[in-house]
This record gives sequence, C-alpha cells and structure tokens, in this order.
Amino acid sequence: MGLFSRLFGDKAAIIDDIAAAKRQEALDRLESERETADAVPHPAEYTEAVPQAEPSGFSWGPDMPDEENQYNFNGTYKEYFNDVFRSEFSNYKIESSDAYNGKAVIFTFWEGGRKALVVEVLSQKSSVFKLRADCKAEGVPYLRYYYDHHGWWNTREYVKQRTHKALAG
Repeated sequence: MGLFSRLFGDKAAIIDDIAAAKRQEALDRLESERETADAVPHPAEYTEAVPQAEPSGFSWGPDMPDEENQYNFNGTYKEYFNDVFRSEFSNYKIESSDAYNGKAVIFTFWEGGRKALVVEVLSQKSSVFKLRADCKAEGVPYLRYYYDHHGWWNTREYVKQRTHKALAG
C-alpha cells in the first residue's frame, strides 16, 4: 500500500499505480540514455576489476571492467588517450595540445593535409562549446570524451571503436 492509499484510502490506489509507472518509465529512459551517451568514466580510486554486482554496458557501469582503461593505465588520462590514439591510429598524424589552463587536451587527427578529426578530452563540469561549433562550421568531425564522468571507464576498445567510427564518416 502506497502513501496516497494510506492517506486517502482505496480511492488513491490509482495514483500509486500511475506514480509507479512513471518511476519505471524514468528508470527505463535513464538506462537508454546511458547506453547511447557520449560521456565517459570516473572513479579514479578504483584500481582493479571486481565482479559485477549491477548490470553494465560497453565501457560503463558501477565496476571497473577487466580491460585496459584510463583508470588502470599506468599514467595520466592525457597519456592514456595519447597512447590509444597513437597506437590504434598510426596512419594519422596526431597533434595534441593542452587547453583550458591544462584542464583538458585536444587531439587533432590529420590525413595528408586534411584535418580528419578533432577530439576534446575534458571534465564533464566544463561548459565549453566553441571548439565543437568551430568544427561543425568547418565540416570537421568532432568527438568529446570526459575524463571524470562517474561510471564511464573509457576502455581502450570503446575509445578505439568510437574514434574509428568518427574518422570513417
């Protein structure tokens, strides 16, 4: 028996049913958004994989996956992304530069003389959008990875597949 039923008797049971349906709808929507979001991981305090207690998706979830990711990599998030990009996309010239007073890094992929992709790795707390807008205006593909989004791990395979997809068009 729900709160409304206790307060207003059986007449309020329908309100309880509606509230339960709305809660489930919100949970389903949140799960769907998690699966398709462009954001990325957080908990730097985790250092090893643990058995899954809750469901997880491709490179996200409550527990660190048993795969190389930015948190179990022996280096900073900047070194991790640099390593993934240079080893997995060696056919591109890749430039990197610190941005926003060292709180982010921007990777520019070049193919011949053509700018093929711009990748921005920054905090989820950032509210910068200029680079994304500039890339759109230039017709250059753009990706954003967050290095501190709770539950997103930026596994090597996730970063590789997502970057490859952006480069492919």
